[in-house]
Amino acid sequence: MPTPPRTRTAPGPAPHLDLWALHDLHRDNYRRYAALLLTPDDANGVVRDAFRELAGHWHDVLAAASPAACAWQTLRSRVCTLAGPRPLRPVAHLTAPQQDVLLLHLVLGLPPAAVAALTGTEPAAVHARLRSLAAARPRG
Repeated sequence: MPTPPRTRTAPGPAPHLDLWALHDLHRDNYRRYAALLLTPDDANGVVRDAFRELAGHWHDVLAAASPAACAWQTLRSRVCTLAGPRPLRPVAHLTAPQQDVLLLHLVLGLPPAAVAALTGTEPAAVHARLRSLAAARPRG
């Protein structure tokens, strides 16, 4: 009796395809941000490691209100841990979101809409943080 022909099935989507889409969308700006506070080699490594961490609990990240915000916080946390407090000392009086806006918009030159997309926040929040930077200037 002849064996029936095998049917071919199309391969399914790559695991965490949306994770890597987010990575590819923001990778260059993640690296530019990390390179402000780290060496270029460390900046590349920290971006890679942040996404490996995210891949380990990607389903939880997708359940969050903003996966982009989770990715940003993971990256930021890793960068700040590796850099230590010294690089951020001049802006230590600012909140973390204000520091992000300062570095991403004023130092790296990203438009507010790009800062919002990168950090997973609303554009209005970015504008509010930009306005708050002048008031947050240290006195003395």
